[in-house]
Amino acid sequence: MARDGGVEVSRTALRNARKDFEEALELLAPGASKREVTPVAFHEGGAVKRLLTQRDAVGGFWEAAMGFHTSVTGAESAVTAVYAEIASTLGIAAERLELAVRNLDAGEQAGVRHVGVADV
Repeated sequence: MARDGGVEVSRTALRNARKDFEEALELLAPGASKREVTPVAFHEGGAVKRLLTQRDAVGGFWEAAMGFHTSVTGAESAVTAVYAEIASTLGIAAERLELAVRNLDAGEQAGVRHVGVADV
């Protein structure tokens, strides 16, 4: 346990928070927390990708329909980007929490070594 500005930080709290971030990442993309897959919002060959390739299904080739298709395509791109950003942020947060635990351990070990060699 460490104290920083009146806030106590425990390894258990850090590890639990890391676990929560990894669980959220697994909900978004199973395997992503173990870096086995890259999270994607819409899989190739999935319903959204198939719909976007079928212009007749999204309105056809008249002017308003082309605008609608452009809007749907833009929305798909925006959702894909945000999805990737959320997954990336969760992964980075989990890694930073793990780093915090390692730094806490290293700080305590350094303190113990320092106490052992200090002149009293």
